[in-house]
Amino acid sequence: MLEENKWTFRRADKQFSLEKWQKTINLMTELFSAPAGFIVHKTDDVYRIIVSSEQQENPYDAGAELSADDNIFCKKVLRDMAPLYVDHASQDSQWDDSPLVKDGFESYLGVPISWPSGDPFGTFCVMDFKQTHYQQNFLELIEQLRDMVEDDLALLDNFTQMREIAMLDSLTNIYNRRAIDLLCQHKLNISKRLGFDISCLFIDINSFKPLNDTYGHEVGDLALICLADTMKECLRETDIIGRLGGDEFIALLQVQPGDCIDSITDKLNTTYQSNLEKRGIPVTSLSIGSGVIAQPKENFAELLKRADEDMYEKKQASKAAR
Repeated sequence: MLEENKWTFRRADKQFSLEKWQKTINLMTELFSAPAGFIVHKTDDVYRIIVSSEQQENPYDAGAELSADDNIFCKKVLRDMAPLYVDHASQDSQWDDSPLVKDGFESYLGVPISWPSGDPFGTFCVMDFKQTHYQQNFLELIEQLRDMVEDDLALLDNFTQMREIAMLDSLTNIYNRRAIDLLCQHKLNISKRLGFDISCLFIDINSFKPLNDTYGHEVGDLALICLADTMKECLRETDIIGRLGGDEFIALLQVQPGDCIDSITDKLNTTYQSNLEKRGIPVTSLSIGSGVIAQPKENFAELLKRADEDMYEKKQASKAAR
């Protein structure tokens, strides 16, 4: 699902273009013979104009913001989740302190736009510097144009959900190998630019095959799910976690000088065993190898290989110690 309050609109977004919305706003203002039309997106703090009609007399460009504390027409539309028509704003005392009226706008017709979830997205509106006398069919027209925008939001939401599903491991609901390769390399690229350190953990469940053979694949699947849940519990949201395949898992951590990787791996191991016991799953342990960036140009595949080798050495040492 889209993170509705955090989504940022970009004209260059490869998955979504505002050009269709731009044409719709331009058409609306032409049909209304109005100097300004907007699609406005509401976040916690601001009302941001994401599409603005392109007439020369329109004083607000795309990207302009108004504070959520301002007395503006769009605020009332979303508070009531209902259409609003103000035909002569300067004659209505409730708009005396509105910055839009101070900028000369006299008329406003707007309707709410909703996310597919039903939550408020923003407004679709047309404004004029003079008093207007719109008939009912004007409201019906703006509602029809608004519905086109909501249809686009529904398509985008569906696309986002499908893209997220394609990047998730179906059993554990964490990133799959394809997503890991893409996201971890991207994280490394960012770390090179910003100068923070990266550590890679390669995690393997000890005695996983005997667990499967003795108790069945259903119990083995539960052990895998338990490990994914343990990683979510012990690591931060900014860390990338995923399943490479089988019982092999990966975590890419942003670390600070002085962070102790051993304490992180110990916590993963003890928490995993505790979680297995709580769920009635035969208790086993983890072998966890680690690697840190050795040189600025090192890529994720090289880092992963080093963490894998470290994990293998630790697994062999653990077997020899039994």
